[in-house]
Amino acid sequence: MSIYFHEKTAGFYDTRAHGERTILVADPKWKHPMISIPDPSWMAVEGPMLKPPMIRVKDPKAAPPSIEVSNPACSLPPASEMLEISLGEYQALFAAQALGKVIQAVKGRPVAIDPPPLTWEQRKAEYMAGVQAFLDKTAKAAGYNDLKDVITYADEPSVPKFQADGVAFRTWRSLCWAYCYDQLAVIEQGKRKTPTSAELVAELPVLVLPNA
Repeated sequence: MSIYFHEKTAGFYDTRAHGERTILVADPKWKHPMISIPDPSWMAVEGPMLKPPMIRVKDPKAAPPSIEVSNPACSLPPASEMLEISLGEYQALFAAQALGKVIQAVKGRPVAIDPPPLTWEQRKAEYMAGVQAFLDKTAKAAGYNDLKDVITYADEPSVPKFQADGVAFRTWRSLCWAYCYDQLAVIEQGKRKTPTSAELVAELPVLVLPNA
């Protein structure tokens, strides 16, 4: 198997998955040679002809030569765009990627480098996703599908426990997001050390359920 790096897409290709560029096929121009053998259907009879007649048949030992042709199933990009790399280099690149590196083309060769720092918008989205995931996880732990599910009970008086939970979660949601937005503003202004998403989640207000 050969492994290649494609600079234009920063992708990897290999001949096992994408096919060899050429394959060997039997030469379509080859003609099967003939040989002479005694006629196997001949039966001896009285008379001057004591030997069986000879007949011409295809030589069973002959095999057509192989010729190399383009592989119609090959999906590799043009050879001029590809750089062959070793299996060891390929494995090392993906081991580095698993540790947080990103693979980029540097002068046509794949290199594992540190990822660029997140923009503020990306980091803010990461914080907000972490908060939302925590809210949903807490609602699930209380027996609901997610935060939206439990909040639907806030205005439904049929089952007092469910309604009380809904009101509590709705109030808690507002307090959590208010705290989150306040801290995002402080972080953006550089007035506090930048926390991780987990650290920000750990600072959120505590949920108090009436029936806990």
